Amino acid sequence: MQTQTIEQTAPKAHDQRTHSIHLITAEIGGAGGPAYNYIVFTDHTGEDKVMMSGLALQRQSSDVRALRGVMAPPNQGGLPQQHFSEVSRIEVFRGEVKEYLRLMSMAVEALHFINAQNLNYRPEDQNSDSPNSIAHTLLKAMKLEFPEEATHFWAPGLDHIILPKNWRSKYEH
Repeated sequence: MQTQTIEQTAPKAHDQRTHSIHLITAEIGGAGGPAYNYIVFTDHTGEDKVMMSGLALQRQSSDVRALRGVMAPPNQGGLPQQHFSEVSRIEVFRGEVKEYLRLMSMAVEALHFINAQNLNYRPEDQNSDSPNSIAHTLLKAMKLEFPEEATHFWAPGLDHIILPKNWRSKYEH
């Protein structure tokens, strides 16, 4: 399987009024490996400030891992180089800080909902909930589209949206 790398265009100049949100896709274990998607919120200087992603965590009393959504400062060193290689960074939003913060609030609200579900993560079931499901779900919760060019990578669980069909954020207009 040949890996398709999406060329990252030169970052657009930021000014004091624009903030952005990006979908990052990294391949796990090298070229052609499964993709891991996560979201990064970038401030007006172009600096990544917040990362939202899905993680599989070991449970104390079970062999079945838990799937959780997390929000944290971006890892200063990026993803571990020996396991992940970033292959695309796609801007999904650029705008004023007020709208940026509203979208972030919508994503946080969705993270709380996802974590309250106490979901299981079973990597052998490629069509079940996964960290990729969380990234896609967060974009949907923010009413942003998952970029078509990011679907060119094999990302198990990508199409599984965790929110109910009638989900509506309290931060929607």
